[in-house]
Parts: sequence; structure tokens; C-alpha cells
Amino acid sequence: MNKIQIVPEERQKILENPDLILLDKELLLALIKDSDFPDEENLIDIRNVFLKKLGEKVEKLKSTNSQIIQHAYENQMGIKKIHKCCLETIETKDIDTLFKFLCLKAAEILGVDIIKIVVSDNTFSNFNIENCIFKSDEEITKFVQKVGITKGKNVRLKNVANEKKREAERLITREESTKSEAIISLSINNKFKGFILLESAKESTFSIDQSTDYLEFFSQITSKHLESLIYK
Repeated sequence: MNKIQIVPEERQKILENPDLILLDKELLLALIKDSDFPDEENLIDIRNVFLKKLGEKVEKLKSTNSQIIQHAYENQMGIKKIHKCCLETIETKDIDTLFKFLCLKAAEILGVDIIKIVVSDNTFSNFNIENCIFKSDEEITKFVQKVGITKGKNVRLKNVANEKKREAERLITREESTKSEAIISLSINNKFKGFILLESAKESTFSIDQSTDYLEFFSQITSKHLESLIYK
């Protein structure tokens, strides 16, 4: 029977870095087979190290898979919320009803703490709607440029937990509890005429590494519907 001999120096290297074996299938299989090792070499401690390391890798893999499944579920739920919001948006029959929907009901559908909208006082009449603010075109243009919104990128996500209330960037006041936000532009005839501000008390709701595809879709749908209501 062939016996594998492991000198102390090699043995110590393996104990310090078990991935040397774990990443090599042949070596790992050879180690697992008891018959290949002399009993007197007392290799049980090496196998214990590998088993522990394997256990850690399995737990990490399980955790990663669970996170992937959770993110996929949350993404699917997010898509449904956006679609529901888009459908209810295009069902509104006038601008007043649309603004009320965005400021009041949409927050519940999207699962955010509060929604505020800022729109052009040069384009829209001043409705008396909570969280609907009217500003000049100049102020709106300056704001969207400041936060980095462009015609090609009509949504920006921000984590505001550590940059609370930067006056130069704000057009309206954030809630004290807000930890993250999404800024969604509204355009009429390819000109910025306002934006929707989604605020959340959770940092994880909006972060810069998240995809904005569906929020951009919501922005386009809302802008086109708003445009149709203006010119109907």
C-alpha cells in the first residue's frame, strides 16, 4: 500500500493555510481516504482543520445563496410595486388627481416613508396638496444638475445618513428620519419640469449600487402621462 509522507514543515504550512489542499481536488480526496495514510502519522488534526474549513465554506455558501434568493425576492416584489404604481398613475384623469396620487397613495404602494414632488410653477397651477411644492424652472434645473440627473440618467439614488441636510443641494427639506432617497425626474417635452422625491428611513432602501431600471421606467411613464394631461 502506498503511504503519503508529510514532513513537519509541509504539515505546518497546510495547517496554516488549508486552502492549499481544499482548492486541489486530488490532494483533498487523497487526504480523506484513511487507507492512504499511516496510522502512526497522527494526521487527524490536519483533517479536522480541513473539515472545519469546509464547514465554514459551506456555511458561507449557504449564506450567500440565501442572500441571493432574498435579493431576488425583494427585486421581484419591487417590480410588482413599480408596475402597480405605473398602472395607477396612468389611470388618473387630471393633473390634480395625479399629484394627489403621487404625494399620498404612491408611498404606500412603493413601501417608502414619504413621497414629495416638486414641479414648475411656470407650467402648473398651484394646487393645495400636501407635499407638493412649486418652484421656478431655474431652481429645478439648478437642482437636477447639482444632484447629477441628466436626460440619459433620470434617476439618482442617495444614502443621506452621513450627509444630513446639505443646504446647497436641497430644494426642499428632508424628513429628519430619512436615511436614503431616490430622486426621480419629471420632464415635459424633454425639459425638466420637476422631480419626485422618495424618502426612506432605511439606509438599505436606496443605495448607489442598486439598479435604477424600474424607477427610470416609472419616471418615463409618469412624465409621459403628465405631458398627455397638459395637452389633452
